[in-house]
Order: sequence, then C-alpha cells, then structure tokens
Amino acid sequence: MQRDDGRIALDLVEDAAFSRMPGDGGTLVVRVGAAEGAGDNGGGLDVVGVPAITPFAHGAGCVCCAPDGAIAAVLADLFRARVTGRRPWFDRVMVVVPAALHAGMRQALEGNNVVAARYRPVWRR
Repeated sequence: MQRDDGRIALDLVEDAAFSRMPGDGGTLVVRVGAAEGAGDNGGGLDVVGVPAITPFAHGAGCVCCAPDGAIAAVLADLFRARVTGRRPWFDRVMVVVPAALHAGMRQALEGNNVVAARYRPVWRR
C-alpha cells in the first residue's frame, strides 16, 4: 500500500469492475466512453464523461493514441476546478476505461509529468 504524499489518489478501472463499485462521496469518476456531463452512476459518485473512444474507430488525438491526450487535459482541468472551488472537493479520481484501452491508458498516465505531480497512482485491474 502506498503512503499518502498529498497528491490525489488516481485509480484506473475497467468498465466491468466499475459497475460493481459502490459510491463513497469522495471519489470523482472520469469515464472514458461516456457522454459529456454523464452525471451520477446511481451509486453516489460524481461522474465526468470523456467522449466515446473505441479500439476500432480512433479520432485525431484520442485518449488511447495521443501520449498526453485528452485524459491528461481532463485531469488537469479537474485539479484546477477542485483548487478554485468550481468543483466539490474530491480525494480520489477513478478513470474508468474499456478493457481494450486499459494498458495504453495506464502507460499514458504513468508517463505524464503533470499528472504525476498532482495524482498518486493506486492502480488495480
């Protein structure tokens, strides 16, 4: 288990595992493949949607092809919104991705210095 070093806990979860998780009030969910403004999943979680990406139809700059793609920008925006009070305080961010994108997304997040400065990975499968 990693020690809390002041950064926000960042988890990466596949869709199937996420559907079985209860809400905890302190987690913000970034759901890849969900509509913008996805709302609540019914379990008390605040859900931010990132436009649909599939392993078969890649768009320019999609989160699985761009090394510092959309997901890093979304995480940076969420951090700013948390600090400035435009978004309720959260202690953890869970990025939910389709299974086919899990490995590429993890590599992209681990390789991004801005994400690493603000978020502490607590990966699970």
